[in-house]
Amino acid sequence: MTFGGIMRRLEEIAATLEKQDLELEEGLKLFEEGVSLVREARRRLTEAGARVEKLIGSLEEELTTEEFRLEEDNLAGD
Repeated sequence: MTFGGIMRRLEEIAATLEKQDLELEEGLKLFEEGVSLVREARRRLTEAGARVEKLIGSLEEELTTEEFRLEEDNLAGD
């Protein structure tokens, strides 16, 4: 299931749980499914965050700084 699919299913579960006419067993089953989906979503977000941090780190390693110097000859010619 995609991350978007997980979020849609969580919305469905929340909407169903808000109904007052649910049987206890059905409500518990949906709640358990929701908890499982939240755990999976959190895991995926953690993995995505780690990937982003790794990419930013590798990008920062590639960036270098150099001192900028104006050549005096160019300044005198202006």
